[in-house]
Amino acid sequence: MNSAIENSILERLHRLDVRRQAEVLDFVDYLAAKSSADTTAANWPSLDPARDLARFAGKLTFDEDAVAYQRRIRDTEWP
Repeated sequence: MNSAIENSILERLHRLDVRRQAEVLDFVDYLAAKSSADTTAANWPSLDPARDLARFAGKLTFDEDAVAYQRRIRDTEWP
């Protein structure tokens, strides 16, 4: 970490009361967990539709009433 940033954070942290310091710690924990989750997701293999989605092709059907309903919604909500 950049020492100037670290010093600025510590200086401001010391000015906070104990409850706010605990909130800052919770937020730092949240950021650390989010960061590790982001790197985990980045390491996942990319989806290959031919491999991963082919088994679902043709299995999902919609009846005409459902399609007509969705089209009505689309036509009234979209300009």
